[in-house]
Amino acid sequence: MKIIPAILPQSYRGITLGVEKVHDVLDTVQIDFVDGHVAHTRTWLFNNKDTERFSAIESEEEGMPYWDTMNYEFDLMVKNPLEKMDMFVAMGPSKVIFHIGTFEAGAMLAYLEQMPQIMKDTISIGMAINLDTDPSAVAPYLDYIDTIQCMGIRDVGYQGRPFDEAVLAQVTKVKELYPDKEVSVDGGVNLENAPLLKAAGADTLVVGSAIFRSPEPYGTIQEFESI
Repeated sequence: MKIIPAILPQSYRGITLGVEKVHDVLDTVQIDFVDGHVAHTRTWLFNNKDTERFSAIESEEEGMPYWDTMNYEFDLMVKNPLEKMDMFVAMGPSKVIFHIGTFEAGAMLAYLEQMPQIMKDTISIGMAINLDTDPSAVAPYLDYIDTIQCMGIRDVGYQGRPFDEAVLAQVTKVKELYPDKEVSVDGGVNLENAPLLKAAGADTLVVGSAIFRSPEPYGTIQEFESI
């Protein structure tokens, strides 16, 4: 089972410190971006901190931390994310995950259909659904996505929130409906519920606090991977 550490950065330095803790053992991290509309919190890029670092990345004066060995997946808990895609694409993500309900369906389909080939070749697309979202909501985008991310908590945009077991049934349903898609779970994932999520059909676990609040992140990652 694939494990992806999730970083909810209050500053650019938060990304650097998080990546430094895992880059020796994993090649992919997920960065959660929250704009204050989808959830009440705001992360880097939306809280007016370290704006000069984005300018340096945008101008290609520097790259994301360990950009040459690390893949970055961006989880966009952002209202109308298509309006900000140029900003996100400039940071070189390997995957972008949109949340159902944060965008207009027609606009999203038009965007995905018209993506330049170079973007299609370098950036994969995922769709995230909440606990109460009907999985059929991702059906219009199936030709363009490779991942369906099921949220394992009620309050998205935060780390350390309690796991909701309702996601187990959600994962099973998604895997039955879309067996050829990668099914990931993000939110509340820990070593206790990871076996349940695997049994339900999860291919990938996105793990935040269970890794980054662990006294031994490497050991915790190995425990997850051994499940």
